[in-house]
Amino acid sequence: MTEQTDHQRARDKLWTFMEQFHAAMFVTREQSGALASRPMSPIVKSDEGLIYILTETTSDSARSVRAEPLALLTFADGKRFISTSVRADVSEDRILIERLWNPGAQAFWPEGPSNPRLCALVLHPQTGEYWEGDNTISTVIQIVVGAVTGRQPNPGEHGQAQLS
Repeated sequence: MTEQTDHQRARDKLWTFMEQFHAAMFVTREQSGALASRPMSPIVKSDEGLIYILTETTSDSARSVRAEPLALLTFADGKRFISTSVRADVSEDRILIERLWNPGAQAFWPEGPSNPRLCALVLHPQTGEYWEGDNTISTVIQIVVGAVTGRQPNPGEHGQAQLS
């Protein structure tokens, strides 16, 4: 495969994988300089090249994004692991919030999308990396054999791509 084909394949896989997750860890930098990670429900829109997160305007996530827009979004399910560097903005656009509204959001904000405390974090993915492997006994065996033989185990596929 050519480098361009590999890049496009990795890019496509990243978006496909991210669309399949219902939860992610959103990592931001606090004012103190410490990193903070929070579970969030991403709304992945690969056709737009964006990821959205509904939250409240006064949430720690929104405060952190206003102070430092560079963040990280990670996904994992035991077989797939994704790390995506993002540039984030806070939007209070009511039309956008209504467009993103879903049953999961309704559970957190029963007042609905017109709740004035709601905002959307708009994540602009910059780069992404994925690792895909089989989290079974075969992976453990590969690691043990690698340790005994000195050969590096191949726990699965890895790819990375520019997303912006």
